[in-house]
Amino acid sequence: MSNNNEHVDYTEFESWLNEYMPEEDNAKGEKVRVKGILATKERNFSFLDVPGLPTSVRVRTEELENYNEGDEVEVLLVGEDEDFKIGSRRRIDMEDSWKKLEEAFEKKEIITGKIVKRVKGGYMVEAMFHQGFLPNSLSEISMKDGDKVIGDEIKVMIKDIKPDKDKKGKKITFSKKDITLLKESEEFSELKVGDVVEAEITDVLEFGLSLKIQHLRGFVHISEVSWKKLDKLSDQYKKGDMVKAEIISLEPEKKNVKLSIKALTRNPWEVAAEQYAVDSVIEGKVTKILPYGVFVEIADGVEGLVHMSDFTWNKKRVSLNEFVQVGDTVKVKVLEFQPAERKLKLGIKQLSENPWDSAETRYAVGTQLKGKVLEVKPFGLFAEVEPGVDVFIHQSDYNWQGEENKKFAVGDTVEFKVIELNTEDNKIKGSIKALRKSPWEVALENYKVGDTVEKEIKNIMDFGLFVNLSKGIDGFIPAQLASKDFIKNLKDKFTVGQKVKAQITEIDREKQRIKLSIKKIEIEEERRENQELLSKYGTSGEDR
Repeated sequence: MSNNNEHVDYTEFESWLNEYMPEEDNAKGEKVRVKGILATKERNFSFLDVPGLPTSVRVRTEELENYNEGDEVEVLLVGEDEDFKIGSRRRIDMEDSWKKLEEAFEKKEIITGKIVKRVKGGYMVEAMFHQGFLPNSLSEISMKDGDKVIGDEIKVMIKDIKPDKDKKGKKITFSKKDITLLKESEEFSELKVGDVVEAEITDVLEFGLSLKIQHLRGFVHISEVSWKKLDKLSDQYKKGDMVKAEIISLEPEKKNVKLSIKALTRNPWEVAAEQYAVDSVIEGKVTKILPYGVFVEIADGVEGLVHMSDFTWNKKRVSLNEFVQVGDTVKVKVLEFQPAERKLKLGIKQLSENPWDSAETRYAVGTQLKGKVLEVKPFGLFAEVEPGVDVFIHQSDYNWQGEENKKFAVGDTVEFKVIELNTEDNKIKGSIKALRKSPWEVALENYKVGDTVEKEIKNIMDFGLFVNLSKGIDGFIPAQLASKDFIKNLKDKFTVGQKVKAQITEIDREKQRIKLSIKKIEIEEERRENQELLSKYGTSGEDR
């Protein structure tokens, strides 16, 4: 990642550097070293007695921090004034340490430095008596820390050593980031697929966990967290948690490590396959209810589907919430088990015998049964005869025409007669009214041709009269049979509710029709009156 702050003005850096660069001391450009005894150590300056020199050698006391009066000290002569030679112990330390710095650069060694100043784009760091530049981008120091780190000792590597512009010295660039990269490389080289590591969670994402393995970055995809399907990782993990995981993939270029938590435990599908064979009956917990079925967990991480068609032997679509709720413990039968594909098919209806296997005997047409009303629709009702067996009763089969309309509610017990059985589709059609004789059957028992009845007129039409013979049964009197006399308009002679005497002249069993005649009754009554007159007076009424 590039950082504009890396391109700094090195003017100040060079001034720091030149302060400690040794000067040439003689005509040949040689640097003169001398040894002397520390005679006096004062606050600002110290003085050495050097054999062979006419004057003492003055040295800054701060450069002799680790020396006491009487100690032998080697210094570099860097100048003189009227009274003293001027020496520097620091210059020797710098010369000696420079080789160490160059060696550390070549070998990419880690050294200790001290942050001495904050400058534009980074920090000045002193290491082995030499100062260099630590850019922000290589410092791994938070911007918010700023001046707080001045004076701190830090571990660094030498990123680069380059000659300065005027060839008087060299510029040093330090890096803390390179230490991290080095450690990452070392740590990465020691890893192999299959290793189990302990890591710290640095971030909980929607799709996985970000981990820190010492200096390396690791990642566990959500599919590798658990054998069990997880909807929300934050419910189980948080930043800072320590987890154990197995390395499943290494990416050398990016130093990325892919891991798996679930790999530390055996695949529960393999375990379940050893325990549960097809046709096994086991208990499980309902985890999810969907429109097409219910998921049941039979072991941790192992879920199977009970399709809605496997709840009941009845082929009628069922409401799953009426059978189970999430969290319920249910007994199921293993119908199909393919662990490699993580496919498990379960059934509930298979726990009981299929009642439809003996339907032709138990539910034959004409059989009288009872059922509990499950559902009431405008067009009819569904009732349960037994678990898995429902009957449908159409509204038209509640009662016969002319009878009072019946009403039913869920939970009611109904008696019915089977009027239709379909074993292919597992359907039964029933009739409540079939338990009783139809009005027509009753009428056939009560009426025959030639019977005379006296009944109320129910309806008057241009073509005839309808009379109420019995509940649900009407008789019809054609207009031409309504009277022995011609009637232009039946309503002129008859009214609804009027009782009339008529004779049954025809019973059509196929069409369920009964025809009557008022005319025949009138003619017979007239004939009978004439016979009575003849018998009494020897003449008919017409002859009188």
